[in-house]
Amino acid sequence: MLIKIKIIVSEILIILIASSQVFAQQKSIKYHSINSGGLIVGAKENSVLFQTINGISLNTFYVGLGIGLDYYNYNTVPLFADVRKTFGNLNAGFVYGDVGLNLPHKNKPGVDFGYVTSYDFKKGLYSDVGVGYKTKLIKKSFIVFTIGYSYKSLKGNAENKSCPDCQGDVYHYDFGYHRILFKTGMEF
Repeated sequence: MLIKIKIIVSEILIILIASSQVFAQQKSIKYHSINSGGLIVGAKENSVLFQTINGISLNTFYVGLGIGLDYYNYNTVPLFADVRKTFGNLNAGFVYGDVGLNLPHKNKPGVDFGYVTSYDFKKGLYSDVGVGYKTKLIKKSFIVFTIGYSYKSLKGNAENKSCPDCQGDVYHYDFGYHRILFKTGMEF
């Protein structure tokens, strides 16, 4: 499944980059910041996320770097590249794709499991693809709405000791979560 996600994200990026050859109009590079929050809907639970993306736009294309807080199951910090293609000017639809790293926020899941004495989470993959709509609010500010499919993964080790001086058992986990994201925010 992870390979399929990588292929889909790669295809979107190739299409967006190939379409950039259509820049026959005036080229005007502008800085933008997109700050959003949203609802994560998954098979395991519903949760929230917050993101900020900062980058540049050239005509109808946008490229930026983002960081967020993702509270789905295990708290993580996604660090990712964001690419968007807008269709229209003031009130416009767009497609977007994000891909990057999913970093653990802390090294404990928040609940204790029996005799588990230590946790060691490692980074994983973060991806998000979807569609959105932005509408002009005031001057150069927009309200942004998106819906997308997201995948986040995380690796973890947990050590189980029944007593302080005992040899512990180490368990290896690979977590992967498929989710739907609903985000809203502001673009400046």
